[in-house]
Amino acid sequence: MKRNIFYLLLPLIVLIFSPLISGQNLDVSSEEGARDIAQNYKSQDDTTGMSEFIAVEKMPSVISQIKPVYPEEAIKKNEIGTVWVKVKVDVNGNPASVIVARSTNSVFDDAAITAAKGYKFTPAENKGKAVAVWVVIPFKFDLSPEKEKKDVLKECYLQEADEMPSIIGGMSALFKKLSYPESAKKKNIEGKVLIKIFIDENGNIDATNIIKGIGFGCDEAAEKAARSCKFTPAKKDGKNVKAQVVLPVQFKLK
Repeated sequence: MKRNIFYLLLPLIVLIFSPLISGQNLDVSSEEGARDIAQNYKSQDDTTGMSEFIAVEKMPSVISQIKPVYPEEAIKKNEIGTVWVKVKVDVNGNPASVIVARSTNSVFDDAAITAAKGYKFTPAENKGKAVAVWVVIPFKFDLSPEKEKKDVLKECYLQEADEMPSIIGGMSALFKKLSYPESAKKKNIEGKVLIKIFIDENGNIDATNIIKGIGFGCDEAAEKAARSCKFTPAKKDGKNVKAQVVLPVQFKLK
């Protein structure tokens, strides 16, 4: 039944997003774009309510985006795949909810979700007012042809370098921007959140991924604070390089 409803909506598809990743072939074919990409559904309070289609005069468009990071495990095994991510674009053009709609290889799910969370949109509009809608963004991970596989490996975010990235201003700069969630305070939640951060050769954050969390809003608060920081780039053989670091963010009540 859901499949039949989906195909009835095909003529209303009007928006195609084409995520790109540096050094990696993530092209989405026009056939896939016409078949699977932009679906506009009525905003729901939960993250899965995408059951009712509404017409809007203007669909969201991408202002900025975070480049997906090809998982090292997938690179080593030469794996490919496509992940369709459902994004609820709120009235401010921010991704309010992000969930996987369909995936051909789960190894890419986290990378696709992280990238989608970093998108910024112009909001959808209807009758002159901004409205919240759902869209679907496809992320296609492909390492072919053979020459491009070698290029991707060169573009990996190094785990070791002569000089690793560091926060400009130190951890104190991060903690100045860190807010302790009220829900965590009420529950006396303490602990350490570990965030993997992918930093380009200019010291900019390409992506972040929570690898260990404590919940109650602390994970999101730590990630937000980390993203607001500026890093020194990693160096190898005297040159700036891409690198990944794991940042521990401690939550402790006084």
